[in-house]
Amino acid sequence: ACQRAITREATAWWPARSVHSMGMCGIVGFAGRLAAGHTERTLGILHAATDTVAHRGPDGAGYWAEADQPVALGHRRLSIIDLSEAAGQPMLSANGRHVVVFNGELYNFRALRDELEGLGHTFATEGDTEVLLNGCRQWGPVEFASRIKGMFAFAYADLEEGILWLGRDRFGEKPLYWAVWDGSLAFGSELKALHAL
Repeated sequence: ACQRAITREATAWWPARSVHSMGMCGIVGFAGRLAAGHTERTLGILHAATDTVAHRGPDGAGYWAEADQPVALGHRRLSIIDLSEAAGQPMLSANGRHVVVFNGELYNFRALRDELEGLGHTFATEGDTEVLLNGCRQWGPVEFASRIKGMFAFAYADLEEGILWLGRDRFGEKPLYWAVWDGSLAFGSELKALHAL
């Protein structure tokens, strides 16, 4: 049986904050041996790693892991465009095949969204994360990253194909650190997220 765990934790609203003083979102994840099997153990590791980037996202936290999928994703949220719970991350596609975590901003997300809607995609949120998710589904993450104008770091998984992609803007404005060891790939917005693993 598929044991699924998706949790989101809301934190108190932080009034009078500056995006520049607070940073943006924080992403964390791992794939391979470290994520395989035990969802409870995996979520414990994921929570610890995601907590290391809590200062990057004061508006909430989200975690995604499935017992039959060797990938786990965590997110700390700074809500800017779409403040609704539906725009929380990790974001899973409606068919459950694709999942994404994202840090940054897609400056041209409205034009990309219009193009995707013209191709038959529908949207449940007003933010750029769902545009990223559907753009990766439509064109693949490499092609879609070349269409983006903005600053970004993301992890996108096609669970049916068993592939995880990591992407970052051309200038590395949004940090993305990664490491490979003992049959696992780990990544995060900060190095200390990797140390927590």
